[in-house]
Amino acid sequence: MVRSPSFRRALGAAIGSLPLLACPALGVTAAAATPIAPIRTLEPLSIELSTLSPSVVPREGPIRITGTITNIDIETWSTINLYPFVGDQPMTTSDELAAAAKVPVDQEVGGRITDSGPFDTVEELAPGESYFFSLTVPRDAISLERRGVYWFGVHALGEGPVPRDRVADGRARTFLPYVPANVEGTVEAGIVIPLRRYIAHEADGAIANTDDWTRTLEDGGRMRGLVDLGTAAGDQPVTWLIDPALLDAVRRLAAGNPARSLTPTQPADPDDPDLTPSASPSATVVPGETDGQPSEEPSDLLDPEAAALAETATAWLADLEDAVADDQVLTLPYGDLDVAASAQHDRALYDVAASRTSALFEAWGVSTTSGIGSPSGYMDAAGIDLATPDSTILVTDRMFGDDPPAVAEADGHTLVVTSTGAASGGPLPGERLSAIGLRQRLLSEAAVRVLEDDDQPLVMVLPVQWNPDDVNVFFDGLAPDWLDLSSVADAAARTATPVDAAELTYPDRQADRELDERSFAAVEGLITAGEKLQNLLTRNDQVASVVTDQALSSASYAAREAPRSARQAVVASRTWIDARLGSVQVDAPPGVTLSGASGTFAPTLTNALDEPVTVVVTARTDAGIVVSDSEEIQLAADSQTTILLRARTLRLGVHSVTLYVTDTDGRLLGSSDQLPIRSGQVSTIIWVVLASGAGILFLAIGVRLVRRFRRRHEPTEADPGGAT
Repeated sequence: MVRSPSFRRALGAAIGSLPLLACPALGVTAAAATPIAPIRTLEPLSIELSTLSPSVVPREGPIRITGTITNIDIETWSTINLYPFVGDQPMTTSDELAAAAKVPVDQEVGGRITDSGPFDTVEELAPGESYFFSLTVPRDAISLERRGVYWFGVHALGEGPVPRDRVADGRARTFLPYVPANVEGTVEAGIVIPLRRYIAHEADGAIANTDDWTRTLEDGGRMRGLVDLGTAAGDQPVTWLIDPALLDAVRRLAAGNPARSLTPTQPADPDDPDLTPSASPSATVVPGETDGQPSEEPSDLLDPEAAALAETATAWLADLEDAVADDQVLTLPYGDLDVAASAQHDRALYDVAASRTSALFEAWGVSTTSGIGSPSGYMDAAGIDLATPDSTILVTDRMFGDDPPAVAEADGHTLVVTSTGAASGGPLPGERLSAIGLRQRLLSEAAVRVLEDDDQPLVMVLPVQWNPDDVNVFFDGLAPDWLDLSSVADAAARTATPVDAAELTYPDRQADRELDERSFAAVEGLITAGEKLQNLLTRNDQVASVVTDQALSSASYAAREAPRSARQAVVASRTWIDARLGSVQVDAPPGVTLSGASGTFAPTLTNALDEPVTVVVTARTDAGIVVSDSEEIQLAADSQTTILLRARTLRLGVHSVTLYVTDTDGRLLGSSDQLPIRSGQVSTIIWVVLASGAGILFLAIGVRLVRRFRRRHEPTEADPGGAT
């Protein structure tokens, strides 16, 4: 059949036809009375399913389907009849489900149920108009002889630019499992909700791209949807996979998104009994917080946009706290560190990330366990080896062969194998990752295992970018008696299959996408700069931890998407910190002449920061002079002082000396100045030379006197013979 020229121009003129795919192995065949449809790439009527209840073929009672049909043509359609349809051959393996999900839209996969005529009729739909429908399909209208997973959905047939025919003008398709009552056994299914995203920072440490954060945290946003999904689970267990850095980022937004703070976190007097030890990396204080929770600062202290975002972030955190209360929580290495790349370029950075968490978990009273899992599910052997022994590692079943285990053990590490098929969603033409599409695929994968008498648990990590369209629909249908929702911990407790990590599949494309050495060098540089900044500040013992948090987020899996931009953000923050480090200046005198071989001179130190600092002045000299480092010097905010340094010359002459400001660990902070030092008195060696010369002189004089005394008794030329 050929559609009208107007339809082709509007919706498919440039799109090539899809090839007809015959899939007899799938049991995907047309009903005898329904001819195979001609190839079309786009249909004028779009159907989206809203609910499907129950989500499996019931043992008794009808199936109810609701949804929306929309006219996406530029012509009006009328007398649109809606029919349910069901496949006539079941799918019984995971491979068949995977192949079915790729079946072209225009390929017939089942026969319409037409015994009682159309189940609903739309009299007319103008271009762009929609109609909400509700169909009730009696159980006896569905005749299924074999157990398995069947095609199920809705066809629309109407009158438009061409006369009515038997080819569907719109369709919605999904999978419907059929597990008879005589099938014994259950399958455990674990659902993992990942909370991870790229966290960008401004140069001053504030969270960047706040408009994006507003969109993701408010109603309709992805992060809001995932929390609502966990809430909708109710008493049904789920497992959370959370980047602690994400919680801390939202925590900063809830506190008004403050910049990196240099203000004191300790009392001025070190003998003060209220002085507390330096906070651990897991308890970083965010300005504007109390005990890990956002403080109730007046919202009028913030601009309207920041205040609105703070309110949204606060509500999101509160709802997340409630959602995770009774569930298993796996924490990713802080910042969602690229573990595989870290194993190649900076193994120590993984230890830093794995040891850090968010103070919110402790404040909420939520216990956590260490987890690792890349967004793609792939992990190389080096990354597996790097993991701490107590970590649960989530890996995709694509790393294994045709028969992947549910749980594997590699070099003492537990690998929980996740289902790629379950996370890939439903078939076309609808949205693959709609709540119904994803739910029905999960149920279908589980049904296949039950029917194969396979008691291995099924674990599905929800797609990272998935934004659930209807959280209640997803969990409402996960209640068949052969499905037992459980946690990843339950799956990990199963007997593991030993595997060789080196033999697991790790595609070259994954290795090519890993962050490179430059990214890790930039991260280490920023961490070092943060440590120097904390050493500089006399009473701040938190800023290094805050900077480390930011640095780790810059080496995340998400940074793979734009590694150059991530490095540029790191460089900008380091430049900001270096400017503060260079705010303590040393000024040397124009020149110094010592009155002897040693002496003192007086450089000046100036602190241009608004906070007290502690520094050391050190010198680099040539081989002819030694200048001692200063003791630790404390300067008040916006102050200046003069210090004394001692110099000792080793040889005569003018010596070049460069003074540097360092932190208490001897690391350069940025400021330096040069001066010449001249010795005003000859050195000990010269005195020895002079003394030796004087000794020789006096010795020569003595010898001359002795000789002269002896010559007095010798005869003269006038009386050579002497007296007679």
